Amino acid sequence: MKIFINDREIEIFRGATVLEAIHRYSERACRMVLNGTLLVIDRFGNLTEADGELTEGQKIHLKKK
Repeated sequence: MKIFINDREIEIFRGATVLEAIHRYSERACRMVLNGTLLVIDRFGNLTEADGELTEGQKIHLKKK
């Protein structure tokens, strides 16, 4: 399935978590999310948990804390 992280299209398997998609996007960004220096925000501006499941076409953004 396709999702978008910071407007970049990422191809990931169905049922993937937010963190798994971020890891595919960037290993560095994944580490930063895990240590709390990056926040995961959905397209509506809501904070998203790293262990949440993704759906087709979902858009998320990474922001510095």
